Amino acid sequence: MSPHRRATGLLSHAPPEFREPVVPPWARWLPLALIGLALAVDLPTPGAFSGDLLLALGAMMAACVYSLRMVVLVAVLTSVAGLLVLYFGRHLAVDGSHAVVDYISLFVLAWATVPLCRLRLSLYDQLQGARLAAEYAQRAVLPPVRAWLGRTWIAVRYEAASHAAAVGGDLYAAERTRYGVRLLIGDVRGKGLDAIPSVAALVGCFREAAHHTETLPLLARHLDEAVTRFTRELAAVRGADGEVTEVADVVGVADEQFVTAAIAEIPAGGGEVRLLTRGHCQAFLAGPEGVRTWEAADPGLPLGMGELDPGPWEYETRPFPPGDVLLMCTDGLLEARDRDGVFFSPEEGLRASWRQGPPTVADTLTRLVHHHAGGVLTDDLALITVTVTSTGPPSGD
Repeated sequence: MSPHRRATGLLSHAPPEFREPVVPPWARWLPLALIGLALAVDLPTPGAFSGDLLLALGAMMAACVYSLRMVVLVAVLTSVAGLLVLYFGRHLAVDGSHAVVDYISLFVLAWATVPLCRLRLSLYDQLQGARLAAEYAQRAVLPPVRAWLGRTWIAVRYEAASHAAAVGGDLYAAERTRYGVRLLIGDVRGKGLDAIPSVAALVGCFREAAHHTETLPLLARHLDEAVTRFTRELAAVRGADGEVTEVADVVGVADEQFVTAAIAEIPAGGGEVRLLTRGHCQAFLAGPEGVRTWEAADPGLPLGMGELDPGPWEYETRPFPPGDVLLMCTDGLLEARDRDGVFFSPEEGLRASWRQGPPTVADTLTRLVHHHAGGVLTDDLALITVTVTSTGPPSGD
């Protein structure tokens, strides 16, 4: 998850490549073990026990885990083993024609695993192609973030609640501009695949507007207008497609769409960090003084509801000396619960890892939140950790 690609210096939430799931060693040995067990049990008990069932299970298991060549080999072994138990197990003498019918059934089943294996491999190839196309589409929605923007060191982590996609309703972005490094993290109302269009629209707007908007309040206003415009256009399209039928319904769809977000700015000279929050959860600062929670004095309304909040919109400033770490996250991190319903708190993980840099902080918090939630996250999760160094990126990165 979120590998650091040293060749490009990029951080991405999506895996760099897709591989066939690793088969456990016991599953690879099980088909051959079943054939051996069938012979070991059947041959010493002439006519009393038939190993056909074990032979059939071995052949079917091989079709699930082996390559095509190995499945053919197992089919041959199963056919030969069936003949051995038919003659030396005295089934032919005891059961006569019934034993022959049983062997023919076993033979047909054993060789039917060959086309089944071909079908499995063909479906996997199609799935791999679809996943590769999905990865590129998801990278277009959430482009990779550079690990180093000047002397600013960044790490991101992302997990979607939907197992069908690598992108959900959370978003992040980072841009190096003439005003400094600007960071965005947000949470679209809802989660999963339905939120992806809104994520793409907001991230695209931020990546462009961050370079041309002088102040954080103006940038936030620009993003708010973009969210409002997008949701109204989306509602109009739904109305045209027949998903909503009344004008009141269209307005309702637009009014219900919003994005909680936090925008941070680290000036080129460093020394401080500015944060503007629009209905988003708190951030955290970690340094020699300990871990401090950054609760916005006026969190404001989410993006897309700016018409209800004429302002003024203000940002807050905190000291940010080199080496300190800023954590921005979504509520998927802070609202993860354990079996007793206790929320996850990142302070302990921050306190233990901030000196090792953003990637270590991100990995530590991701590991701890999974342990806290028992490995199951019910909401999308995104986090950005950032620090400013006095020397910049190490040589070779």
